[in-house]
Amino acid sequence: MKKCVRLFLVLSLLITAALPFQRVEASTTFKDVTLYKKEILFLANKNIIKGYEDGTFKPEASIKRLQAVQMLLRAKGIKDFNAKDPGFADVKKGDYGYEEIAKAVELGIISGKTDPHTGKKYFNPWNTLTRGQMAKILSLSYNVKGSTLSEFSDVPNSNDFYTYVNALAYNNITTGYADNTFKPYQSLSRQHFSVFLARTLQPSFKDNGANRFVTAGLKLNPRKTFVYKYPSDNYTETWKYGGKDEFGEKWTASGSEGKEYYSYRENNKGLDFGIQNSEILLTIPYPLKQNTKWTYQLYEGDPVTNYVVTSMNKTITTPAGTFKNTIEIKDYDGIYYYYVQGLGLVLVVNASNQPSERIFELQKVY
Repeated sequence: MKKCVRLFLVLSLLITAALPFQRVEASTTFKDVTLYKKEILFLANKNIIKGYEDGTFKPEASIKRLQAVQMLLRAKGIKDFNAKDPGFADVKKGDYGYEEIAKAVELGIISGKTDPHTGKKYFNPWNTLTRGQMAKILSLSYNVKGSTLSEFSDVPNSNDFYTYVNALAYNNITTGYADNTFKPYQSLSRQHFSVFLARTLQPSFKDNGANRFVTAGLKLNPRKTFVYKYPSDNYTETWKYGGKDEFGEKWTASGSEGKEYYSYRENNKGLDFGIQNSEILLTIPYPLKQNTKWTYQLYEGDPVTNYVVTSMNKTITTPAGTFKNTIEIKDYDGIYYYYVQGLGLVLVVNASNQPSERIFELQKVY
């Protein structure tokens, strides 16, 4: 009987050994992950990201340039790391990460930098990755393209990262910060890189802007010239920036009927729009989010106008283009105002009568 039992155990072990091993999917996230659990778990289950032996992910630690490259290559399913030497002075054959770096150069994901004094190329694998660099390598890795007229205030079109950051914004991979900045030179954390990568791989993780809040960026972009049209009168005006005065930033609106002079003032309390050296015509309070309500009265004794934010992520089209994440503000007289963060006012619609009438729309920006 004992021999039968031993034989049974031996057979069981042999059968178990013959079965193929299966990778166990992560059923819980890392013990120190409290934000972005779904995105991080998504990448962990695909073996794109790895934690530490103590069960942590260290989400707030800055991600290194080499680590980002490794994650991207895993995400792309790269198995063959045979590539020519990229010629970096700080990454030699035999060094940890050399093969991944060489492959990333071959794929056009990274290029490194050349020292202008010595002519030598460097990759700096253990330097932290910045948000701007993240935008570039993600865009290059996955051919992320697209362009929006809106701009982050700290990434003008003269910035080296503009094309890549603008492409991520167009594709809702990023919406930037509430103050309309992107912070391209700020170090990127492991959790935030994971979020951006997850959004690139899986559209369901993208931020549709519905729950965002705004603290700046609704004034006209002073780096641009705006052409507006009044469709009912077939009348156009060209708005040009004219510097600052005691009220705020000055704009000159020129048309066939002459010139109008307007000003914008934006601070942490909100946005004021008015006539230069005269009255304020419209005030929008900050922070602004879905269902924000306020009232405004131009002069004492005048009717009080009630406003409400009815959407933070409308998609609207004017002759100037299509705009995502447009803020829709309604007054109680049935007038709708559409603002794009980083650009300004793009459309005004009178919906009090049907069909609704466009009374002011952006025709061109240059």
